[in-house]
Amino acid sequence: MAIRRGGREDEERLGALLSVAFTDDPFVRWVMPNSLDFLRDSKKHPRRAYSEAFDAGTVFVIGDFAGAAIWLPPGAKADRSEEVAQAEPSSAAAGHGFPPEFPALISQCAAYCPSDPHWYLGLIAVDPVCRGRGVGTQILEYGLAMVDRDGLPAYLESTNAANTSLYKRFGFQELAKVRVGSSPPRFPMLRPARK
Repeated sequence: MAIRRGGREDEERLGALLSVAFTDDPFVRWVMPNSLDFLRDSKKHPRRAYSEAFDAGTVFVIGDFAGAAIWLPPGAKADRSEEVAQAEPSSAAAGHGFPPEFPALISQCAAYCPSDPHWYLGLIAVDPVCRGRGVGTQILEYGLAMVDRDGLPAYLESTNAANTSLYKRFGFQELAKVRVGSSPPRFPMLRPARK
């Protein structure tokens, strides 16, 4: 499938993709267990969390939204999607509040984010009807080629243990399994620079 850069005109379709791709994600649904809140928030998520990726041209769409990957370039502010959502008065998550353990979980994960220049994989999403066809592999390879051209490490925080094996196949190392109270685990992962 062809991969292209996504633009702000794609935000609605990206939001729809997120709503189907993350329906059963343990972390996302722990944060937003109410289905209506989850669906409403998915529409806002690309713009709210990844403005810098849209500006940098590092949002990638595969096929007719079979999947997408959003990379924050070196020097961009770290993904603050959860922090922004909680502070945003119109956010469904802000209206109902995040779980009390949420700030500690995010803080503990942030300790693993490299301070040196790196690429940050903010998210990768594959439409469930397209899973098992190599869509995730293809779009991950595409982004990592960009990372390798720069000779930099790549960092991500997986919210689903089922996805860590894919990342490990591509050289990501699990740094920790972070869990606070009732939270599902979150997995900070780093792929060292390849020269």
